[in-house]
Amino acid sequence: MAWLEATALQAQESPAAQAYERLSAAHDQAAAVRKSSDSPQARSQAETILLKALDDARSAPVQALADGSKPLRYRAYDLRSDLFRLYVDEGDKAKALDMMAANLAQDAAPADTVYRSKQAQALLHDEPRYQAMLAGTAAMDRLWHDKAFATPYVAQLSAADRVAGLSLFWSEAKHGFAHFSHVPQLDWDQAYLDFLPQVMAASDTRAYYEVMMRFAPLLHDGHTNIYPPKALRKHFYARPPLRTALVGDKVLVTFVGSDSLEKQGIHAGDEITAIDGIEIKRYAHERVEPYQSSSTPQDLLTRAYGDGLLAGDQDTPVGLSLDDGHGHRRSVTVSRGDYPDRREPAKFEFRTLPGGVAYLSIDDFEADTSSKAFEQHLPQIMQAKALVLDLRHNSGGSDSNAFNILTHLTEAPIPGPRSSELAVSPVARANDELSLEWQPADGSGASYPHQTTPIFRGPVAVLTSAATFSAGEDFVMIFDSLKRGPVIGQTTGGSTGMPMSFALPGGGFARICVKWDRYPDGRDFVGTGIKPGIELAPSVADLRAGRDPVLERARHELLKSL
Repeated sequence: MAWLEATALQAQESPAAQAYERLSAAHDQAAAVRKSSDSPQARSQAETILLKALDDARSAPVQALADGSKPLRYRAYDLRSDLFRLYVDEGDKAKALDMMAANLAQDAAPADTVYRSKQAQALLHDEPRYQAMLAGTAAMDRLWHDKAFATPYVAQLSAADRVAGLSLFWSEAKHGFAHFSHVPQLDWDQAYLDFLPQVMAASDTRAYYEVMMRFAPLLHDGHTNIYPPKALRKHFYARPPLRTALVGDKVLVTFVGSDSLEKQGIHAGDEITAIDGIEIKRYAHERVEPYQSSSTPQDLLTRAYGDGLLAGDQDTPVGLSLDDGHGHRRSVTVSRGDYPDRREPAKFEFRTLPGGVAYLSIDDFEADTSSKAFEQHLPQIMQAKALVLDLRHNSGGSDSNAFNILTHLTEAPIPGPRSSELAVSPVARANDELSLEWQPADGSGASYPHQTTPIFRGPVAVLTSAATFSAGEDFVMIFDSLKRGPVIGQTTGGSTGMPMSFALPGGGFARICVKWDRYPDGRDFVGTGIKPGIELAPSVADLRAGRDPVLERARHELLKSL
């Protein structure tokens, strides 16, 4: 959400915002002077501007404001970086190093490369102070981005590597995971001790990741996962081109994506009663659920009876016991391997419903193809009486792609979520005081700026299910906050935030949710989901008959509102 940080201060009329704008103006003015001429006079004029601005930044009133404003603090950092460049160009080693030291006192591992530029190294390479500061930044960077754990895939990881991977995930979660309050019964340290002998006993890398993939789900969060190396994914994630779901109390095939499977007699609406001879719910509970990282009961059921149900080793066929609901029961064995005729449901589907209601399904916000699909059909949408946006299969992606669509539904500012990160104080711990403070994350609450045209002003409904997840839920949250129209369907998955990813030994990787997002007004939905205003779900009979009562109810509600 870089746009949130970029607009955090501009969206506020505050003393901190005024100071930020004042320092930014000086930064821009000095840059313009330097761009206009490389003469000594121009450099002297730019230096005067920057030093005056830096004095302003160091004044007591601005320092007090900066204590509560990260963008303002880093505006002073930028001024010192400007001065560092200027002094390098001037050949003034002492002043350049003073600016570098001042910035490193603020940020010991700067993300910018100004201090390692060719010009800086040419001037300062033989300065011991410069080399010492570079070594210090490298040490800090290595501490948090060390590659010692990021070993490549091997079939047999050492015991040391296996323990290191478990320890790394445990440690990163302990210090960064946002939702320990959602698992009050979990003793995380004890869980680590319980899993230690399991990872040590793992016979090979595949067995090791089978253990690790059961460790992350203990945190009950959909954005906190452990994934096996690419070389092993075919042994964990291969599945036939079938979509399945728990509908009512039955597990149904909802989509068949292969002619060869249809020829085997598998059709949408078939009930799966057993897998490999094991009753279906027992199979899901014992063989699937332990590997699913989920935030809510509905999220777990969606994963266990959806993509996770038939996943496994591509070399191991899966046996299905089927019931078509008309008295015909049969057993088939299907491959998890390659299907040359594999097809997937369309991610974006547009059509016009009776009564002049436009319908667009959007199954993810991973790339800008989602907003482009919306814009492609804007001419038809603008001519429609009403609009249904179907997010029932939206697995998330980028909020920016989601909010780009929202900008076509309102002229009002798009409110951003209230975002928090956990700050642990080592100083407080040293004083035998535990301080776990929730602090606003960068850009928390900032509006998504837009001057988008055209704006669709007709009534809009959004459809949801338990598979509406992450950025899909963020869309629903903001749509709901805008009071733009009804939300119809089932409670969403209840998981959003920002996952932090890192490598694990043997080529796998992990992610941990480190940010807590809520409604702009502070309402929470992580761990519960967003409950629609109109709750409705298709029945087994609906699915077998090809009916969509949720969509029909949305169409009815929209036409009623005209």
